[in-house]
Amino acid sequence: MDKKKYTMKEFAAEHSLTLGRHCCYGEYGGYRVHVRYRAMGNPACLITVVTDTKGRNEALEKYLEKNKKQLKLTAYGVVGIGLMVSPQLYTNIFRQIGEILDKIISYLKKNKFPGAEYCPYCGTALEGGGIEMLESDIPFCAHEQCFDRAYAAAKQREAEEEAMPSNKLAGMGGALCGALIGAALFVVLFFWWNFAALGAAVSVFLGGWLYTKFGGRNTLFKVIGVALLTLAVMLLTFFGCLWVQGVMEGDGLSYIAQQLSEDSKYLQKILLNLIFIFVFDLIGTLYAVFSFLRDRKKVSANMRRL
Repeated sequence: MDKKKYTMKEFAAEHSLTLGRHCCYGEYGGYRVHVRYRAMGNPACLITVVTDTKGRNEALEKYLEKNKKQLKLTAYGVVGIGLMVSPQLYTNIFRQIGEILDKIISYLKKNKFPGAEYCPYCGTALEGGGIEMLESDIPFCAHEQCFDRAYAAAKQREAEEEAMPSNKLAGMGGALCGALIGAALFVVLFFWWNFAALGAAVSVFLGGWLYTKFGGRNTLFKVIGVALLTLAVMLLTFFGCLWVQGVMEGDGLSYIAQQLSEDSKYLQKILLNLIFIFVFDLIGTLYAVFSFLRDRKKVSANMRRL
């Protein structure tokens, strides 16, 4: 078969897997697997192998870390119902996916990780076949009682997280630190290069990250607060830079007014910086909105019987 034409459909047919939207799933080498691939996805490829990992999470993580280069992994994770890996693949995608699955499943078999005939929650045999279910869009079989316990635990965790304090003040402190770092970069770029709006990009992304690191929760307040704080700090920094430049070159505000009326390039520089301050702040805010919406998705909402 021509390697260039080996598609997900052919991969699924060869291994008797069920095709879904941008994915295929079923039993592969004695284990339940799920393969999702979208060229423009983030990540583009995500492979899940279902098994009971309790008590051996660290050993499995060490195996994946040790063989990260061989398996072409950019990211991996071990969860209660198995492992997820994200390989970076450019050519012969599904042939390489098959090779990666073969290597991972060979390790699982060698180390006696439970296969498809066992419940991934408790690791014991599925007498009577168990029930077909979904968790995080991954289909597999489990004991009905185990599913009920896992669902109840997920709901409990979500309720506890919802009840946690928002820590808005601490979060905004982190966002301010990010904005000030971006402001420092803005000043350097302004006097070195004239185009300084890149500082806004640093402020909004670093501010959002530090908001969480300082204990703030990923809420709508975070999205709006970081966006507005970044914008305020960047605009103040920009006008402060213009004033300092005016003092250095002439008579402060009079110099700025004179340049605006006489020098079209000066006006162009101001407009360019202003426009891109808003553009970079908007880009960072859109990213924060997607992150907020993703985090709002509840695990329990993606757990159901089939």
